Amino acid sequence: MKQLRALAVAVALAIFLLTPLQPAHAQISPNAVWSCEFTNSPTDCGLSLQAAASTRATLVGPGRDGPTAVQLTTQPGDINIAGSGSNDRADLTLSPSSTYCNQGQDEWWAHSVMFPPGYVPPPVAAVWNWGAVFDFHNSAAGGGQPNFMVYATPTGLELHMAGGANTVNLPTDPGYYSIAIGPIVKNVWYDFVYHVKWSSGSDGLFQAWLNGQQVMNYSGPNLYVGQSCYLKIANYHTELGVPVSVVHSRVVMAHTQADVQIGSGGTPPPTVPVPNVVGQTQAAATSAITSAGLTRGTVTQQSSTTVASGSVISQSPAAGTSVAKGSAVNLVVSSGAPAPTPVAVPNVVGQTQASATSAITSAGLTAGAVTQQSSTTVASGSVISESPAAGTSVAKGSAVNLVVSSGAPPPTPVTVPNVVGETQASATSAISAAALTVGAVTQQSSTTVASGNVISESPAAGTSVASGAAVSLVVSSGAPAPGQVAVPNVVGQTQAAATSAISGAGFTVGAVAQESSTTVASGSVISQNPAAGADSASGSAVDLVVSTGGGASSGGGGILGGGGAFDSFTLAALLSSLIGGLWRARRIRNFQQCLHRIRLV
Repeated sequence: MKQLRALAVAVALAIFLLTPLQPAHAQISPNAVWSCEFTNSPTDCGLSLQAAASTRATLVGPGRDGPTAVQLTTQPGDINIAGSGSNDRADLTLSPSSTYCNQGQDEWWAHSVMFPPGYVPPPVAAVWNWGAVFDFHNSAAGGGQPNFMVYATPTGLELHMAGGANTVNLPTDPGYYSIAIGPIVKNVWYDFVYHVKWSSGSDGLFQAWLNGQQVMNYSGPNLYVGQSCYLKIANYHTELGVPVSVVHSRVVMAHTQADVQIGSGGTPPPTVPVPNVVGQTQAAATSAITSAGLTRGTVTQQSSTTVASGSVISQSPAAGTSVAKGSAVNLVVSSGAPAPTPVAVPNVVGQTQASATSAITSAGLTAGAVTQQSSTTVASGSVISESPAAGTSVAKGSAVNLVVSSGAPPPTPVTVPNVVGETQASATSAISAAALTVGAVTQQSSTTVASGNVISESPAAGTSVASGAAVSLVVSSGAPAPGQVAVPNVVGQTQAAATSAISGAGFTVGAVAQESSTTVASGSVISQNPAAGADSASGSAVDLVVSTGGGASSGGGGILGGGGAFDSFTLAALLSSLIGGLWRARRIRNFQQCLHRIRLV
């Protein structure tokens, strides 16, 4: 239970088991606002008898400090229904009034109760709230719920206090506080004093003393929002099965502690002012409280944007309040600034980094770390994933980290295998096994490499290339036919150098055409026919296309250059053509003569 100070049972029994106390002397001050001592009837001082049967309430004597008291008795069959014929209960009530038990009022109350020798405790099976012998009852429609009360239960006497802004029904409900006083001792006076500030807010308080010893110290709400309460004496509940009788003597209300002191003639407990500890650290506040002769009560944590973490926001009772020495001072201590408002992380997967950043900041968050990662499924520059995940609740201003696609990963480098000398089929298999592809396959005659085997490869063996790259092959077509010669490669050479190479290989320069080119220097060969490497008859012609540079081609200039004059290249080409023509004519005549001889044979 919160904010309670238990009464030691041994001490209580030592007090209660004394011989019946003599009337106290001058303990009720004439300054008390209101006092009822039941000197004439049970309805003295404005009390009304709620029970329908007047025999339930009778005067007896002596009282606590006067000649008479009132004895309230319930009989078997009585239940909690007011004025219901034979089903009666013995209640004395003080009607609701603006003079007590209202929001903001600070009051001191006292009363004495005794259980006579014929008192019979109820069965153990009886419900917990069978008899409230003193009860401040909520004034809501239908009766409401109790605010504070003294209960006689099957196991003994208890003091209960219902706090909080909402009504409660059971001791197990939030805001309900109780303390066990101990087994009921017959034929002795129980002298209670209460200090209560009625409030539905945190400034409420309830303190209780029994026979001069404090038994409860509570601070917080004790009045339900928008409601007041009224006093009920002997508010019995439920069918008990046994007669129950309790004696009440004097009920007092005042505005100071001195005006309500009742007991065995002792002096009031000493009081001390509560020190101001607001703003101090919890340790410093505790030290100040104990130095003042008080004790530290409950410590409640509460967030604050103005009070540093660990320092006191508020105290109860308030600074300067006079309380009994040894009373508890409760503290509300700052736990620091409240946690930021939670924000849901937006879903930015698949968005561009710029769009994702905009969405994150619009949600009250910040863009955190951005990590690049390759992806074959997410476009370059778009978000692959985010952390925390979309939909997660995080503190406002938290960072959201992004993984952004850098596009498809580069192909894995592969080493080109050596396939020179292998058959084309074996070379193809080796290239595929290396995760490469076979590119262009060119046939070329060779007198050293068997037909169908690889003469050369490109890129060369051992070169690192991307996975899936093409490897081109030159495959032997076998030895050239008799009289066949491989045409030399003259592309890119000057026309003079090309002519020399062609003649040196046993060929003649055929037609020479001129063509403008922005990539091949003027006077150099752009292309040849037959192509380089092709097998051709020895002495056959190789035609050339020669660059004129970036200008227009010579067009129909004939054997003359563009300016109508012979240049050295044109003259060389003309001579080469004439010589080649004569050579070819001679070979044709030789062939015809040979053919003629064959026919004759």
